This record gives sequence, C-alpha cells and structure tokens, in this order.
Amino acid sequence: QPVVNDTFLWSVWRWSALYVVGFCVGIVLEYVQHYLHTWATEQMMQRVRRKFISAVLARNSLDFDMSTGELSNRLSSHIDRMRDGLGDKLGMCVCCISTFIVSSTISFILDWQTTLLMAWAGPIYILNSILVPKLSEKSTIRALAISEEANGISEESILNVKTVASCNGQKQM
Repeated sequence: QPVVNDTFLWSVWRWSALYVVGFCVGIVLEYVQHYLHTWATEQMMQRVRRKFISAVLARNSLDFDMSTGELSNRLSSHIDRMRDGLGDKLGMCVCCISTFIVSSTISFILDWQTTLLMAWAGPIYILNSILVPKLSEKSTIRALAISEEANGISEESILNVKTVASCNGQKQM
C-alpha cells in the first residue's frame, strides 16, 4: 500500500489547478490581444488609406496620366506591407516578450523548481501562439474581401478623375 501524504497531495492539486486556470486565462487574454491588435491595425490602415486618397484627389489631374493602375497598385501594396508589419508580427512579438518576462518573474519569485515545472508548458504556449492567428484567419479573409470591394470602388473613382476634369466637372465634384 502506497504512503499517502495528504498535505502534499492537496498542495499538488492546488498548484495544478492554479496552472490550469492560468493557462485558460492566458488563452482568453491572447485571443483578446490578437483581436485588439488586428482591430487597431485595421483602423490605422483605414486612416492612412483615407489620407492617401485625399492627397491623390488634391493633386493635378495630369499626374494621373502615368499608367492606369499605378495609383491603386501603389496604395494596396504599401497598405498591405504596413498591415503585415503592424498587425500579426508586432502583436506576436509583444505577446511573446511579455509572456516570457511575466512567467520568468513569477517562477523565480515562487521558487526555482516551479521554473522547471513551467518549462514543459513552453511548447504548448508556442503552439497556442501559432493556432490563435490561424483560427482568426476567417474573419481576416472576410474583412479583406470587403476591403478589396471598397478598393475597387475607390480605384474606379480615382481613375475617373481625369475624365471628370476633361469635361469641366471638377466644380461639381
């Protein structure tokens, strides 16, 4: 018959429950963080897109004679690059650094043995950090489809500025 130490078992259950609760809270907070980073990035990109279109419309219509799709191509490529840099990559970097600092601090405050216990959770955390953006990809794809439709409308408007100017309709515009 095994020797049972009730104090030890309750201590193990308590710490295990704390880690499970912490893990669940971490998953929820990471999802919220990813959502907020994506939302903030989209808001910034909308603001940049509006300012770019305003600047383009304020220019002389002769500047549009370069090529037909150059402006819209430049707009979409630069905005996509900015979105990639600000969105997922920055969010993942902030998330990983803050998690490393907080978990290391908590581990060393409690005791060094806890650090060994948390070491096995690293691969699970990395897997979670990879899966959350993949799972939210559907909403991103849907937002991109709506954005592409809006880009098509704005592209058509920008490309028709030359026609409006040639018909002396810029005062009604």
